[in-house]
Amino acid sequence: MKKLLLILAMLIFTGAICSAQDAKEIMRKVDDRDDGSTEISRVSLTSYRYVKKNGKNVPAEKPRVKVMDFIKKDYGPREKDHKSVSIMIEPKSERGISFLQYDYEEVGRDTDQWMYLSAMGKVKRIVSGNDNEPKTGSFFGTELNYEDMEAYALDDYTYKILGSETYRKRECWVIEATPVMRKAIKSNYSREIFWVDKERDFTLKSVLFNRNGKKSKKIYRAKIERIDGILVPMKIVVNNIETKRRTTMIYENIILNRPVEDSYLTQRTLSDKGFRERKLKEYQKTMM
Repeated sequence: MKKLLLILAMLIFTGAICSAQDAKEIMRKVDDRDDGSTEISRVSLTSYRYVKKNGKNVPAEKPRVKVMDFIKKDYGPREKDHKSVSIMIEPKSERGISFLQYDYEEVGRDTDQWMYLSAMGKVKRIVSGNDNEPKTGSFFGTELNYEDMEAYALDDYTYKILGSETYRKRECWVIEATPVMRKAIKSNYSREIFWVDKERDFTLKSVLFNRNGKKSKKIYRAKIERIDGILVPMKIVVNNIETKRRTTMIYENIILNRPVEDSYLTQRTLSDKGFRERKLKEYQKTMM
């Protein structure tokens, strides 16, 4: 009897290990999916407070619409390091406000972020209050915070397959990601659940839970198109359950794998208006 129980325990333990490995392998495929070596795009950001009406979320105020240009380039042998700059184009009163970000594949190395506020004429580094606190603040006044903008780091989480579901007529894995300690102490979230398209290795939906374990945000990726053979979600909806606010990101245009100069992905672009605008016009022409 003891031997039988031991065998059963070993099978359960082995099964749990295999499940975790399988879950991480699924997420690795998502992480390794080709998203282009460079990106030049124009994105509209529409944000508003919502209320429930007839079972649907509807705007409770006039939506605020902003437009930004986004430029990104991948680095490193596996192209897992990224540099990107986001530049506000509209409204006119906010033109020139910019956000620079460097993501690193190196385990434990934090993302570097800087914000340039044109009204103040200063570059501000985005940091947390201390080493054991998450970053606070909103990205361009949307429902995305600074942590949401960081590239996803596979080894910052442990994974578990919760099941399989059909979502928007696509067969999906439902996978739970829980941050490891080094990530958890700096994160706004205690866990995240992904709906991963089994056929395309693409995340269609995710639900984020706050540090108290309550649902915080739902993120939806829709209007998936192939551009130069690469899957791109042309519409991303961020529903902030806690604030009852929603931001919808729409790609008005996007170009992949076109040349991007390293010098443009530096702090000079934030503070040197002439340099920023001159080079930006060149990148904008590639989208025409």
